[in-house]
Amino acid sequence: MRELPKSINADVLIEISRFLDDRPKSTPVPVHKLALIIRQRFNARLPAESIEELIIEMAMTRQLPMLFDLPETDTDNVISIALARAS
Repeated sequence: MRELPKSINADVLIEISRFLDDRPKSTPVPVHKLALIIRQRFNARLPAESIEELIIEMAMTRQLPMLFDLPETDTDNVISIALARAS
């Protein structure tokens, strides 16, 4: 994993890890929604995009599918790691 920004606290990383570890492996991780929850819960000084990057990196390490639930779209985009690697 890359070097983390100094403005992130350990509680944010622990909460992301806990969320990812407690999820069923086949259930997609809602990247945008999780970033907003983490940011609000911990008053994180990082922008939502930076938290999303952390979530994506941590989910990829665990080979979890991700749901990119962008607020400006009406549909959700799910990308399975196995399918992404196959293409």
